[in-house]
Amino acid sequence: MTFNIMIEECLVVEFSVTGNDCPVVEATTNHDVIVDENPPAHRDDERTLLHFQAEGDVDEFTETLDETAEIDYLQVANGGSVAQCRCLLHDECVLRGLTTAGFMPHEIRIVDGTERFRGSVVGRDVLRDVIQAAQEMGNVKLERVAKLTSGAEPNQGLDATIESSLTKQQREALIAALELGYFDVPRGATATEVADELGISKSSFLGRIKRAQRTVFEQLLAGAG
Repeated sequence: MTFNIMIEECLVVEFSVTGNDCPVVEATTNHDVIVDENPPAHRDDERTLLHFQAEGDVDEFTETLDETAEIDYLQVANGGSVAQCRCLLHDECVLRGLTTAGFMPHEIRIVDGTERFRGSVVGRDVLRDVIQAAQEMGNVKLERVAKLTSGAEPNQGLDATIESSLTKQQREALIAALELGYFDVPRGATATEVADELGISKSSFLGRIKRAQRTVFEQLLAGAG
């Protein structure tokens, strides 16, 4: 038996979300972490199962989550500055409305209280439904739509800026280091002097700078090919 299947045009879509009261999102505004989340599993009881990786000051971040009433069964596998986390979220997930309309998420990143969803939709009609669902939420902004061509990865054609991948604390550390000459040769300021300017410890400054440099290099190398 032969089946003729017509595949509609597949489109890559990126959304940004601000002002979401999800406890995981709110915790990123108070702690120097970047969260990369797997597509959540939505349950019939309006709860959501989350599985994500947090990188940065993960100890304080996970302690905050553990004390949050909207989160149950938090499991943390801590590996230094990186933690693998699972939990059950009682709060309504913004992504649920988009996926119900037809959005298929591939990548979810949370930085400084802003979520970025990258995924795909099949067909223009589905895209209209997804955009309408986003508009009804109010705090969801359509960032980009691109056609997914044969052989392309889901995130190709998307403008993932370096700045959006850095936390607020990492940006502040980079700016202070540049202004004070920390990256100059010879150096115009020591790590201790930059940390004093920021009002943080030397170890905190070095941790933020290393994570910021890694993010910048990853973005630059990805953009180069």
